Amino acid sequence: MNAAETVAAPSAGPVEPSLVQHILLDVWSATLRHEVTVHDNFFQAGGDSLLALATIENINQRLGWQLNMGDLLRFQTIAELAAEKAQPQAANAEHALIRMSNPGPRTPIVFVHAGLGMVDGYGRMVRELGTDRACYGLQSPLLVKGAENVPDSYQGLAEVYADLLQDEFGEDEFHLFTSCGGGAICLELGRIAADRGLGIGRTVVVDGYLELDSTGETPEDELMVVFHDDILRMSGTTDRFPAITPQEAELEQVLRTTAAAMLGSRAGSDERAVAFCRRLYASFLTNARGLTAYRPEPVDVDLLMLFAKDNDTLGQWRSVVTGELTAEVLRSEFYGQRLCIEEAPYLAARTIDYLGEK
Repeated sequence: MNAAETVAAPSAGPVEPSLVQHILLDVWSATLRHEVTVHDNFFQAGGDSLLALATIENINQRLGWQLNMGDLLRFQTIAELAAEKAQPQAANAEHALIRMSNPGPRTPIVFVHAGLGMVDGYGRMVRELGTDRACYGLQSPLLVKGAENVPDSYQGLAEVYADLLQDEFGEDEFHLFTSCGGGAICLELGRIAADRGLGIGRTVVVDGYLELDSTGETPEDELMVVFHDDILRMSGTTDRFPAITPQEAELEQVLRTTAAAMLGSRAGSDERAVAFCRRLYASFLTNARGLTAYRPEPVDVDLLMLFAKDNDTLGQWRSVVTGELTAEVLRSEFYGQRLCIEEAPYLAARTIDYLGEK
């Protein structure tokens, strides 16, 4: 039996959209201003040539594809488009800073990646917040093909991200939105904002974590389990693939399983999809180890922090943030970046209220 044949088969049941199809659903639903399915015809669902151009541009930004109008005319449903044009990755492999919605009159929002390094868990938030403003995604540079010399500390990553943001916005204002470990990155961006001339307006952190009491590195077999579980949770496939223990964790198998979970069962034997998951795993390791080692000095920033009910790190945040920290504990059963998917309407309304842009 070869490695490709060892990928755990998903359990029987209805076929759920792959992560790429979920991204396309987010884009189409945002452009058309109503929910769609993978089998809806774009033009019969209300699309026209202008909306098609905006949809194509957003897809190309999010996924790094090279679609044109002819592609959308030939493949008018998400199911057809994904089958014909799907790439073996679920992120733009050309740019770390990508645009996730069309421009608008309100102040842009930059969504900063969480622990995996991807920004696609923010798709529903973009649909809620990006109807009259540009939303951007800041993903890990390690997801970009050919990336070299990526810092392994949060302070170093913040410097890299500050360059990208300054190139895009100059001194214009933008807001930050993040979750999980991205909160620490936003702390560092806030620290260096004045010196770098960054126009950071307000910052929202959902279920942010600090590990100021950490006593050492987590063994890699345990990190592999966390990576495996995070991918399954984000892609909504937890019930379709078996759980693993640290004793069972083997990197090649984990990469193939996560490729199948995100991109469809056939991706588990697609070496290009596995290569993408390898970059994603490298991003995850950098972020996990960076967060464990992160020991910030006090930072004068203002934050809205929306915690999952079992997050007990508020005291640590208060010890670091010397600006105004507004905290709220959510009653949801979800946590981490999954909160941004399941509770998007409430989080968006709370964010708009905090930004003062009703």
